[in-house]
Amino acid sequence: MDLIPSPAAVLRAFADDLEARADLYDRLLWRDRGERSTVAETYRTAASLARQKARRYERLAEQNPDLSQERA
Repeated sequence: MDLIPSPAAVLRAFADDLEARADLYDRLLWRDRGERSTVAETYRTAASLARQKARRYERLAEQNPDLSQERA
């Protein structure tokens, strides 16, 4: 059993947390005329970047099997 998650899994979980925070700030800081909160947009941008990095880590792990081996 591997208790230490892969970098990609950590980044995906972080991105999910950022998306949840963005949704919260959208509800709390909704502006007139339907504009989204800039705080929420910042969280969404950070979540998107985290997901991009997670995909890069996954591709790296596929190319280099040593990176995807179980940690002892």
